[in-house]
Amino acid sequence: KHRGLKTHLVRPSRRQEPFGVMADPDDDGPKYQLFKKGCTEPNEGGSQQFTGQGKAMYVTGDTYEGTFVEGLRTGKGLYVFKKHGDSYEGKYEENRKHGFGKMIYRDNIAEDEDPPDPSAPPRGGTYLGNYTAGLRGCGPNVNPDEAASEGTFTYVNGDVYTGQWREGKKQGKGTYTFAKDQTQLVGEWEQGKITSGKWLFPNGTFYCGKFRYNKPFGKGVWVFKNGNQLMGDYIQKEQPNEDEPPPDDDLKAERPDPKVWCQFKPKASVAVRGGPLMS
Repeated sequence: KHRGLKTHLVRPSRRQEPFGVMADPDDDGPKYQLFKKGCTEPNEGGSQQFTGQGKAMYVTGDTYEGTFVEGLRTGKGLYVFKKHGDSYEGKYEENRKHGFGKMIYRDNIAEDEDPPDPSAPPRGGTYLGNYTAGLRGCGPNVNPDEAASEGTFTYVNGDVYTGQWREGKKQGKGTYTFAKDQTQLVGEWEQGKITSGKWLFPNGTFYCGKFRYNKPFGKGVWVFKNGNQLMGDYIQKEQPNEDEPPPDDDLKAERPDPKVWCQFKPKASVAVRGGPLMS
């Protein structure tokens, strides 16, 4: 089973307190220092109402270097997260990633973390593309065809998804390429999963039909390199999972897809005379 990288991004309110005036509730001291470009001493007022180039150094170890407009990260900038070494370089609007940018997720172990579970998927990956209000792709209730929604995510295992996104998930037209065998899922995606399209193989064979849980489901057709076709139905059967957690009362909580067995039941075949369908 191929698994995509899951990331969790915190979405700040649209207009927070001006960046630079937040204080520690225990000691009323600043949470970071702002250095104007070319200055070696921190700005006394932080970034409150500051417009221009500067560098913010947080007590967490995070840093931001780039453009401020009226105290907010707006324009081009580079933000580096100390915890894992992640970094974002690109455009901001009112403290959120907004516009074109590049986010790199790294697998550095944080100082306060235990060593990762060897059986867990490794952390990492790179996204290059558009953001809206801090999330990959376009915003809610927007047609990805009518907005800046394109982006490419390269996963730590070498898999690559190129296509449209909405609110941080694959949505619209896209292609997912598996590094292990170079097969591809090409088609329409919804809420991070392919729903209809093609499953392409390097030898020219492909399956065309509907999908569920990123696997074939329902009516479809296999098309072989010589042009022959095999129509039928894919039946999915959920596998028992003794480790499955009890149901969550929070309906907004995203639950993992069930593990399923897929069985193809052929109905009709069509032989095509002549040369190969693909050379």
